[in-house]
Amino acid sequence: MAGRRRGGDGARPCPACGTPTLAQWVGTTAALHATVDLPGPDEPRPWAAALLHRTPNNLIWCLPRPRYGPLRLRWTHARHPPDCPHQHLTSHTCTPAPTTLF
Repeated sequence: MAGRRRGGDGARPCPACGTPTLAQWVGTTAALHATVDLPGPDEPRPWAAALLHRTPNNLIWCLPRPRYGPLRLRWTHARHPPDCPHQHLTSHTCTPAPTTLF
């Protein structure tokens, strides 16, 4: 079928560094465009570890992996459960490969 993307997780490689990323609008009223590194489904990304990488300009997103349907990032907030079983991701920080050959 024309127009359909391959792969059900919505991952696309970063054009600069090639890391698999997930980019989508999160929220409905005041949506933000979030781009996060997309780890494998079995890689643990607990809430406490994500808090270490949080900055005022780098939010933490919760990524449940539904059995059926697309991946959807969720906002995290002060009442987010600390024992949440989902992966918790921060924004993608691109580290491009060197462009010089010498």
